[in-house]
Amino acid sequence: MAFSGEKWEPSKKQAQFLALPPTIREAAYAGGAGSGKTDILLVYGIIHKWHENPNFKQLFLRRTFPELKNEVVPRAKQLYRRFGATFNATDMIFTFPSGAIVKLWHCQNEDDVHQYDSMEINLFTPDEITSYTEYIYLYIGFTRVRTNDPKLPAIIRTAGMPGGIGHTWFKKRFVDPSPKGGIILKGKGGNKRILVFATQADNPHVDPNYKQSLEALPEAEKRAKLYGDFDAYLGQVFDEFRDRRYPDEPENALHVIEPFDIPSWWPRIVIGDWGFAAMTWIGYAAISPTRRVIVYREQWWRKTKIEEWVPFVREFVDLENPRIIKFCKSAGQDRGQEHTIQEQIETALGRQIELSNNSPGSRIAGKVLIHEYLRWKPKHQPTLESKEYNEEYAQWILRNRTVEEYKAYLNSFNPLIPENNLPKLQIFSDCPVLINAIKSASYAKSKDGIPAEDIAQFDGDDPLDGLRYIVDTADAYFDEASNEYKTLQSREQLVQRLEQDKDWTAFYRNNLTLDSRENRIVSVPRFRR
Repeated sequence: MAFSGEKWEPSKKQAQFLALPPTIREAAYAGGAGSGKTDILLVYGIIHKWHENPNFKQLFLRRTFPELKNEVVPRAKQLYRRFGATFNATDMIFTFPSGAIVKLWHCQNEDDVHQYDSMEINLFTPDEITSYTEYIYLYIGFTRVRTNDPKLPAIIRTAGMPGGIGHTWFKKRFVDPSPKGGIILKGKGGNKRILVFATQADNPHVDPNYKQSLEALPEAEKRAKLYGDFDAYLGQVFDEFRDRRYPDEPENALHVIEPFDIPSWWPRIVIGDWGFAAMTWIGYAAISPTRRVIVYREQWWRKTKIEEWVPFVREFVDLENPRIIKFCKSAGQDRGQEHTIQEQIETALGRQIELSNNSPGSRIAGKVLIHEYLRWKPKHQPTLESKEYNEEYAQWILRNRTVEEYKAYLNSFNPLIPENNLPKLQIFSDCPVLINAIKSASYAKSKDGIPAEDIAQFDGDDPLDGLRYIVDTADAYFDEASNEYKTLQSREQLVQRLEQDKDWTAFYRNNLTLDSRENRIVSVPRFRR
């Protein structure tokens, strides 16, 4: 906090940020490190003398409590006590002589937003904004920020720099429309927002040694922190992932759903990513007749031996009889022990398991496939006149190329099938470990200025490997088990017909016909509607 005697002097960029009128609802002071971001949020209400109004309430937010306690509280005490404020360490509230308050708190998980449901916030100041999800920002900023006092604002003033799980949404909202800031943007409902771009070069009070330390960083991190380059990091990997419904997005833009009873004839797969010091994660998925993958159960353990966790898996495996059980390929490695991890799991599980494909490039290919299964926007449908079928050319392909290319040529003339199964991946809400891993995934640091394509490793990323195996296994199932899949679709049609005509006799008779074709008996499930 840069005081000269009893006077605090803002930098030019800070003064620009402070001068924004309350008619601009959202403003971000963002860019590089050392630009005075935290200070400007702490001093904002003081500069405008809102702290003299007994109705004034400011919420200063950091993502975690340790950040708040170690970095923000000491600076806030230095500032607010100059204006007679007292501090309640239990509630983390500064109270000014007028009765106005500034509450310092944290919001680590999205469900934590509800602790502010009864609060009327005049000034919402989330610090290090790229460490939050978009939902946290929008929920608090647009449901709790309001005022009943015409002398007080209802505004959001935030600050941050590149990187973090919120990098992508923040960049789209503030940076992409105006990379260097200074332009007032109009959103839905006439809501105005603006970016004030600043780096340590704009802060005359910054420690000169700090710039030297930023210069020594790896190139991508230096570009992000020294220059505020939001293109240095690609940020969140799966930015299309939706665990909550967002305004003005279609009904199908939702990946996390409430549990329902899964029909017994839907094929099941069980995928495991094992570890001891790391996490052992087991995911259970079902394949629907519409080619949608439903992850309906997860189990996880840390520092737990194979013989201790396998019985919990075997209980469900024996009950549900999955088509495929697959584990990470590393389970088959010879580690100098009498039995490999694969053999230990198979012995404890009482059945054989398959191993995943960990060939070079499989991680990147798996990430791309996850994107495809998370996609909820339909693909572009060509409107131009299609080419005409050429039988002579088709026969030439069959004679001189491969059967696959011949089939691909024939299939290119099939009518386009509407994509009514988007997204192709959905997850039950009681699978929090997988959900959090998807939301936390960010790209690895770039090398030589070229963005990396792989996901950066982090504590708790094990379910992402399991998810790669799930979508890869499901995709292969659609190609390799076409006859079984057709039967699966036929069963679903029988169920839909039963719901319409309530003819149980016809339903059982047709099911027996399908059973005889498959030479097996399939139980009739009960449904919960």
